[in-house]
Amino acid sequence: MNKVLNVEKKKGDENELDGRVTVYARIDMDPAEIMDMKHPVASMVHGGLLAVQGNYREQSSLRDFLKNEMGISLDGDGFDDGLKDMIDNMDGLEAALDPEKLRERLDNMGDIEEFIPTPAKVVPFHSEQEIMDQPGDVYYAGTFKGVGNAVLGINAVPIIYQAIFREQQMRSLQSEIESLISQIEWDDFDGDGVTITSPGVNPEEALLKEYIPSMLYQRIDPAAFESSRKQFRAFMQGYRFKDDVEAVLSLISNDREPGAMEYKLLELYAKKIAKVQMEDFAGVDVVHKEIEHLREALPQVRG
Repeated sequence: MNKVLNVEKKKGDENELDGRVTVYARIDMDPAEIMDMKHPVASMVHGGLLAVQGNYREQSSLRDFLKNEMGISLDGDGFDDGLKDMIDNMDGLEAALDPEKLRERLDNMGDIEEFIPTPAKVVPFHSEQEIMDQPGDVYYAGTFKGVGNAVLGINAVPIIYQAIFREQQMRSLQSEIESLISQIEWDDFDGDGVTITSPGVNPEEALLKEYIPSMLYQRIDPAAFESSRKQFRAFMQGYRFKDDVEAVLSLISNDREPGAMEYKLLELYAKKIAKVQMEDFAGVDVVHKEIEHLREALPQVRG
């Protein structure tokens, strides 16, 4: 049995995290004492078990958590309505919370949002087997005599979990890009006058295996980088949505290494462009929503 700080992995592969995690602890207290507690968390303790869940596949920021778990959008009137509902359920805190000030603080934290852990939510379970049946990875944080200490324990594990999960995602995306780059003979690559509208062209394959990797590979050489950008623009001649072309270019710069989210956006733009060319407009809508969701999750992403 492998434990670190008394945390035990119950289910999952630590070398390939699922992105969905459940963390639980046992509360070593008399059930009557727990029932007498006035704190809301005490009502989540069943059979001496207290648990939290995080979904870091779909939630990569505090914004995602507020929107998905609490129905609070930081955009438009939805923020005010959602925050009002939340405050209505928080006795005695109404006077301490100013919606406009809170919105301003959340809007201003874009530059540091990736350093803020995405919260996990407390979920009631009635047995350990019910916990083990949950999708994704499961960790046991140990036994605690204090509910407050148990809360600290089960909320600490998802923080390190999401950090490792995001690192794995980044390494995977970088590995894919490097693999694609290695398949290209750079000296022979000149586009040959082919455009996205040329017969027999597979737009997604061309973008992900030739043009995007070319720009990523050449970014360290200003002259070669500018040449690869021109080749990309030439290939995209005839594509109807110029904003997508500029978005791809803005995600690749010769003064900054793209991050995991930017690699993912490049992949999504390639899919969108291909679906536009195939006139699969239902598919375009789905991918466009994914792009917008990722932009919202990481506002500082360029493009």
